[in-house]
Amino acid sequence: MGRKMISTQDLHATAQLLVARHGARKALDFAVDGLEAMIRSGQKALIPDWTALQAMITDMADGHLREKEITVH
Repeated sequence: MGRKMISTQDLHATAQLLVARHGARKALDFAVDGLEAMIRSGQKALIPDWTALQAMITDMADGHLREKEITVH
């Protein structure tokens, strides 16, 4: 049986949940750790999903940082 593809919507919802619950820094650390684990374990089929999750969290973190900078000024 083949692997079911994770949708972009699922990844985005996961990224949003991680950032909302744990903050951008911890969410990004989780995604980086997950990606590194997939690389080390040779689970090549999951690497694109973890890479996308990391990119989405990074984008969200950048947005949160910009929002904070704007409100400070």
